[in-house]
Amino acid sequence: MPAVEVITSVERRRRWSREEKLRIVAESARPYRTVSQVARTHGIAPGQLFTWRRQLLAAAIESRGSDCGFVPVRVVSQPAAQAAATDVDRAIEIRLASGIVIRVGREVEIEPLQRVLRALGQ
Repeated sequence: MPAVEVITSVERRRRWSREEKLRIVAESARPYRTVSQVARTHGIAPGQLFTWRRQLLAAAIESRGSDCGFVPVRVVSQPAAQAAATDVDRAIEIRLASGIVIRVGREVEIEPLQRVLRALGQ
């Protein structure tokens, strides 16, 4: 006689609070952790975790309003002599559409730089 499987109830969808989602998404961003590992640990599909990451990123960008955004970036190579001279301070050069050029080193403070860029952009 063949075995028969009896299903007595339907598995319900789980509800995740925002705090749980944030914790799981943060865990997936840790070094040496993959989305698949984290999803498996919490019993969810990797696609669900990617969806949560996209949603939280979109919410974070939206909550910042016009204070931040994406800008086009162009990486250019420079001659070896010029590269050796700038290799010491590892500067980033920001060229605004208005023609203003700003060079910042690795010790630049983010908030003052944002205020300067915001003021120059107006």
